[in-house]
Amino acid sequence: MKALTKFLSIILFLVYITSCKPVPVSHWFPTTPQEYYEKELYQVKLEKTQIGQTWFRVGKEVLSDSIFSVAPYQERFYLGDSIPAQAIRLKIPEGRNLVITPSRTDNDTSHLFLELYRIKSNGKAQRIDYLNNNQQILTYSSQTGDTLLLRLQTGVNEKLTVSLSLTTLPSLAFPVASHGMSDVISYWGAERDRGVRSHEGIDIKAKRGTPAVASENGFVTHVGTNNLGGKVVSLSPNGSPYSLYYAHLDSQLVSAGTRVSKGDTLGLVGNTGNAITTSPHLHFGIYSRGSGAVNPLPFINDSKEKIPGLPETSKWLGDTVRTLKKANLFASSQFLPSEQISSLPQNTIVRIIGEMAKGYRVILPDGTKGYIPTIPLENISTNTKRLSKSQRLGKSD
Repeated sequence: MKALTKFLSIILFLVYITSCKPVPVSHWFPTTPQEYYEKELYQVKLEKTQIGQTWFRVGKEVLSDSIFSVAPYQERFYLGDSIPAQAIRLKIPEGRNLVITPSRTDNDTSHLFLELYRIKSNGKAQRIDYLNNNQQILTYSSQTGDTLLLRLQTGVNEKLTVSLSLTTLPSLAFPVASHGMSDVISYWGAERDRGVRSHEGIDIKAKRGTPAVASENGFVTHVGTNNLGGKVVSLSPNGSPYSLYYAHLDSQLVSAGTRVSKGDTLGLVGNTGNAITTSPHLHFGIYSRGSGAVNPLPFINDSKEKIPGLPETSKWLGDTVRTLKKANLFASSQFLPSEQISSLPQNTIVRIIGEMAKGYRVILPDGTKGYIPTIPLENISTNTKRLSKSQRLGKSD
């Protein structure tokens, strides 16, 4: 009898859920602030209204947006009415950590939902992180040069102007104690042996006996000697696809299998191996499993990034305007010729949905999105008033 009752309960439940519009699983078990908000919208059946349908639809559609940028970068976004959500794709250099910092005016109480996605091989967006209500920044460590998508969305029937700063930081600590980028004396790709081979790493000058330190927590995989590197140590960082290679050491102070923490001494700088005729320095290399040596410089370069500023005012942000000059439309804010989407003639109608140091993010009447350089613009309402006045005076442009 109990089995029959359970069976009937399952049948009734299946009939119920197939007779109603299904609610996404994430709204039964929300995780992110946006999912909790969406659950509230479903509870009051706002998804059945036109404004609610627009909010859900646009939030989903922008996950397929293809316009992109490269950090370091800043942009000011408009969110509201028919554009409650926007997104941007990002390609983060290998070995860098992405730092995402949104900002808005202190008295703005509109919702801001920020979620970070990875673009999978099939082109679909997979959420990997999000900004909690008590967070000021969001960080992401790029191990394989992922293509990311960042979605920003405000609440239903809300308007929000939000500035977004995208910067990067090195994912590894500098490998020589008390030294920095000014001590790098030879770079990746430099010729070696009269052009027979190229440099698969960087050289860092330091006095003999200076500690060569672990750039990340991990374990030592190899301690040995070879003709080129002399006394060497290899370190595998925790959870990383890379192997760190320290060469020309005067002495090694660890053994294979040793677990180390960032900053621990692995050996002392010297000039062993084929560096015997040079002054003491550390050869630092990074090897990726399956693809060989990679340029270690981005992994440790802590030089301050120069980030383009933003316009002081948002004269056109959110407005539909007319272009007063011809302009090319680009898929990226870098405005490279290879990224051009189309050419817009003078008097093209566009809506300004973002602004940067040297241009605007726009959407055309057909839904196409892209970037245009800074050009003269005119508000459509201003143009309409000017035409009406001319018509009253019996004139034409």
